[in-house]
Amino acid sequence: MKKLVLLVVVGMLVAGCPKAQESQDDQTGKGCDSKGAKMTDVVTSGSPDTIQFAVAWSSCSGGAASAAEKAAKAALGAIEGKAKAVAFYTYYQDPDFKPDESSQATACKADLKSEDLVATTVNKICDGVPNIGCRARCLTNGGTILKNAVAVLAIGGKQASAAVGKVAIDDDRLATDTGVAAIVKDVKDLKTILALAEMRLSFEAKEGVSVEDFIKGALAGAPKGTTLFGGNSMPDDMSTGDLWGKQFLNGEALKGHVVVLGIGGPVANFGNHANEFTLSAKTAEVTKANGKWVIELDGKPAETIYRELTGMKAEDELTSDWLHPIGVDLGNGKNYTRMILNWVKDGKDKDGKAVDTPAGSLAFVAPVVEGTKIFCLACEKKPEPIVASAKAAVTESVAAAKAASTEPSLLLMSNCCARGMRLRTFRDGNDDAIKEAVLPALGKGIPIFGFYAWGELGRIQGDYAGMDHQYQQHTFVSNMIGIEK
Repeated sequence: MKKLVLLVVVGMLVAGCPKAQESQDDQTGKGCDSKGAKMTDVVTSGSPDTIQFAVAWSSCSGGAASAAEKAAKAALGAIEGKAKAVAFYTYYQDPDFKPDESSQATACKADLKSEDLVATTVNKICDGVPNIGCRARCLTNGGTILKNAVAVLAIGGKQASAAVGKVAIDDDRLATDTGVAAIVKDVKDLKTILALAEMRLSFEAKEGVSVEDFIKGALAGAPKGTTLFGGNSMPDDMSTGDLWGKQFLNGEALKGHVVVLGIGGPVANFGNHANEFTLSAKTAEVTKANGKWVIELDGKPAETIYRELTGMKAEDELTSDWLHPIGVDLGNGKNYTRMILNWVKDGKDKDGKAVDTPAGSLAFVAPVVEGTKIFCLACEKKPEPIVASAKAAVTESVAAAKAASTEPSLLLMSNCCARGMRLRTFRDGNDDAIKEAVLPALGKGIPIFGFYAWGELGRIQGDYAGMDHQYQQHTFVSNMIGIEK
């Protein structure tokens, strides 16, 4: 998109209601109890003797407290004994905000009072169980939830261990996530760090500020094999163009923070990532770079090589963070996605700002260092590759968990909202890939706790610049947690 604010919003469909593709206006009242809260669904896995997971969700307009109470009680009630921790996602839309159908994928404005009510209600029901959350559209076994909903994950079991906390997002991203490491340092048998943030973590363009430092800090000192997973929450109001989101810790509403849940126990993680883009026939090498700018590919202006390898015509315009990505080659048939954010022509960047960077340079969210091999990716502008990529990723993760003699037990998903945006754009308002892609690949009895993220964090299938985790864009990022047998 030409503006960031048009990039990161996606319309969603009602989850768990009788009709999977009801419009958002049909979500009020239909299938709800007298208090306006949908009858809650819950999926559980694991054992109280080891570790248990329960995911519950509830939705309907005008019933934030009731929906939160029902979802939290259902999830906690499915755990035998006292739960160790809770996480939740919620998005309540401002009741005065009435986007038409054509703008569903590019519109959001939060009902601040309702979402704060969700947080305090969940915390009350938790009754001392530590909990975190963020503003996000929910992805569960019931499908993709458009708005006015709560999804709750409860974790329990005799061998489960957990800790929660918060850390302010600082310009020194390494220090920010060193704070995250301190929060989870006492989690016994630490395996997973769930980190929920906001777009400021990733998209601030200050010189020397990089989300990669956040990742390094979070994993500093963590046991080998620990998975960092999560992503960014939605803004209050897309139309303002700000990068602030919303996080929650034990009922407290926050901005400018990362909230963290460390999970330990007899489990293993199987991280994966997938995108729908078509790879160029060959790779190009970054031969000149400066900070977040790639100046040359294969010794020529980066834009020249990108256009050549993707078959762009002279009159085709680049888009910022929408249709023109690269894929960093991980050397094993996998790549991870970085979107073009800016470019230079006639001494000015895409916004008309004068820059010293050479013409034909391309900018990304974090440095792409010299010597990196990349694919130049193209978007087919069709829904099928989006759906197929999600199904393939989940299929791979289930197989990997079983091959490692673990029982697939919880699927965490951080799915880029732009993928849902393209689904909705390319097939007349349907952006629900859960029922047609994820559930068939997953099978029955495995809880799904996911959200549409505005920037994703997760493990990559390989190594880049000495890192096996990355901030990813326009990607289906997942983490299958398997319980050891």
